[in-house]
Amino acid sequence: MLQEGWEETIARKTATAQLDNGVGCFLQIHPLAISDNLTHLGHSQLTVGRESSCGLCLPDSSVSRQHALIEKVGDGYFVTDLGSTNGTCVNEQKVSSVELTPGDRVQFGSYIFKFLSTNHIEMQYHEAIYSMMTRDGLTGTLNKRSFTDIINREFRRAVTRRTSLSLILFDIDHFKSVNDTHGHLAGDEVLQEMGRRISSVIAEHDVFARYGGEEFAILLSDVELAEAVELAERCRAVVAAEPFATSIQPLPVTISVGVAELSRSGCAKEPADLIEAADAQLYAAKDGGRNQVCTAD
Repeated sequence: MLQEGWEETIARKTATAQLDNGVGCFLQIHPLAISDNLTHLGHSQLTVGRESSCGLCLPDSSVSRQHALIEKVGDGYFVTDLGSTNGTCVNEQKVSSVELTPGDRVQFGSYIFKFLSTNHIEMQYHEAIYSMMTRDGLTGTLNKRSFTDIINREFRRAVTRRTSLSLILFDIDHFKSVNDTHGHLAGDEVLQEMGRRISSVIAEHDVFARYGGEEFAILLSDVELAEAVELAERCRAVVAAEPFATSIQPLPVTISVGVAELSRSGCAKEPADLIEAADAQLYAAKDGGRNQVCTAD
């Protein structure tokens, strides 16, 4: 049903985009919106904010009443922050005023949009929708649906070829208290920074996904347990190395990590068995005091 919904949305939205050549668009990628996710920016100005009178109304407390201004100047579009409380970010950097380029990620509070330019908008839209179907809009990591497809394929390959397949599962310690104490915008910022830090220590070909709310997965093909544990420890260390910068204050963050490998996971006959084995070690790490890596040797 989800796939059918996306296909219908692609057809409808793309048809609309074709009728608006010469006008840039914002495609909402977080929070995920299957319908009504495309905003045409027009030929003059568009105010973004929480007030209902804004051209792009974002009803969320993390968005200021009048947050930012989108203005078309010549053939380009500029975004200007209007002194908002939480700032306006383009590609994860706070800006006062900047010209947008195709593919930019523009964030107002907890809302994230992808900017589509006036040229080749249909192609950009298809590419952006495909990314939304496969990647988590907040962190940029693969989403659970993509991860499930990949682990099913890699599990079958590893069993058939009798090669190694390791899985790292981790989640953020006491993440609920971050949201409860500092608000969901700070929580979103922690998740975004988590994606950046982990990506900095894993290989480009490693499968990195947001598996749940604050839970992440790293799938390692042709990697044995000892090497997977070393990588897991590097992930744990880079997270704990220094506090995460947020709009509230720097926050200390740690993760609990579980590691499992196909050949050491008993009678693993399905991908779910490998996931269950790694998950059991993740909970062992939590029970053991958190901020550590656990595995069954």
